[in-house]
Amino acid sequence: MKILHVVHRFPEQPSGGTERYVAAVAGALREAGHDVRIACGSFELGDPEVPVPTTRAGLPVYELRRNDVYFEAFGKTWHPQIGDGFRRLLGELRPDVVHVHHWIGLTTDLVRIARGEGVPVVACTAHDHWAVLANPVRPIGLDVPEAPPPARWMGETERSETFAFHRAEFLDELRAAHVRLAPSAAHAASLAALAEGDMGGFAITPPPLLTKPPRLRPKAARGRRLLFWGSLYPAKGIELLLDALASIGSGYELHVCGTAPDPAYGELLARRAAAFPVVFHGAFDVRRLGEIDADFAVIPAASHESYGLVLDEAQCLGLPVLAADVPAFREHADPNGCAFFAPNDPGSLAVLLLDTEQLSRLRSPAPAGRSADDAAADLLAAYADARAGRHAPSGEAPVVTADMRARYLFRQSERRLWSSLQHGGPEVPPEDYLMPPSGSAENEGA
Repeated sequence: MKILHVVHRFPEQPSGGTERYVAAVAGALREAGHDVRIACGSFELGDPEVPVPTTRAGLPVYELRRNDVYFEAFGKTWHPQIGDGFRRLLGELRPDVVHVHHWIGLTTDLVRIARGEGVPVVACTAHDHWAVLANPVRPIGLDVPEAPPPARWMGETERSETFAFHRAEFLDELRAAHVRLAPSAAHAASLAALAEGDMGGFAITPPPLLTKPPRLRPKAARGRRLLFWGSLYPAKGIELLLDALASIGSGYELHVCGTAPDPAYGELLARRAAAFPVVFHGAFDVRRLGEIDADFAVIPAASHESYGLVLDEAQCLGLPVLAADVPAFREHADPNGCAFFAPNDPGSLAVLLLDTEQLSRLRSPAPAGRSADDAAADLLAAYADARAGRHAPSGEAPVVTADMRARYLFRQSERRLWSSLQHGGPEVPPEDYLMPPSGSAENEGA
């Protein structure tokens, strides 16, 4: 079977959750005898209509390069020339399956283009909340759709209109897929709750445990050493953990494994942690987490997780887990080895840390996680169901028409013209050419 996976980025050493997932399942599908290829976006500028072939992670890769500025910013997802380049690639490869994993930096209509080119099976996986929020992340407490912060060139009227247009575009896109996939039932429910309209049902395909840590030896008695690992950025809740420790005073020692993509944020965390025992270990290898003498894993997520592989990693280690009570964690947590606290609430975590009786009842959780072969088998089953017609597209009539898009772009162009006539056009520094403005979406995946 010829399978084309489409993802926003695919570096030689994939590091983001979505990219790592694609690399893992693509490798497993190739080992199973399928012809697997990758189409991806790029930070390199180029001709959007000419896919650039290369090889990464042992897989044939085709880069689709944009030719505009701020192309990862909210409101700039659709790109008609990228669509033409994607059509050209489909004509050359003639895949049996196109599986879209992300649209950022590409174009909003990848699924609809593949359908229009007659690809037998078109699947998409909603790895995060981009489709309904124009932002990969759904913060705890965000129960009504809200537009991301506007780009510096965008006024409030355009922000609202662009957000509504984005949501309508992706309602069309998801409805057009032969099969829609989500990493957890909780994430599928979150998407449905935030969507305006029926986007169709989701098949649940949990991601594989990409790197399995060794299981620790059971402890006769547990102490008060906490372990946190992962990228250090606000949505992961590391500040909440520091707030909880500050509120209870001494008694716990925290070990942090991970680096901050934003150096300024890393410096902020270091300053906040200076008052009590915190050890920053920097970059880490999951397979070596067991070298740190820890008693509990802490997962203080400050946003809704689409799955939460870190929970599977903790359960494989055998560390009892203290986790934010988000629905995706509940779905695959061992109830005997995990205690929950109210998400985004440092007081609730502090109360749990002081509850020695509850902590003493926690057991080493049962190992969790699936292999890349398991995940690949799930995908093959979903493709087979779609081919057999068991997953019909949710809708054929588009919400967004070509006429609507033309009118929207005309209004946008007029706003730019009025702005330049009245205020002049801001210069774009060369080093700022490809980077989205402050506050735009970042993609972290599952």
